[in-house]
Amino acid sequence: MSVVLSGWYEVEDGLNPIDEQGENLNEIVCRLVSGDPDFGHTDMELELTFSDGHTKDVAQLVHRLVRDGNL
Repeated sequence: MSVVLSGWYEVEDGLNPIDEQGENLNEIVCRLVSGDPDFGHTDMELELTFSDGHTKDVAQLVHRLVRDGNL
């Protein structure tokens, strides 16, 4: 089963859009943090879409995952 993380996060010169697919939220967040160490530490609006079409706002969860190092 795969999920899609979409939305944006704030970077120094504006907003960086996100549209990433992966096996789960943790895998996607790890990939994004490895590409940009600031990911998860700025303002963001993120939505996770599950394979059944259900969506969930996950911005606060991503902030906690990155802040607490639970990746």
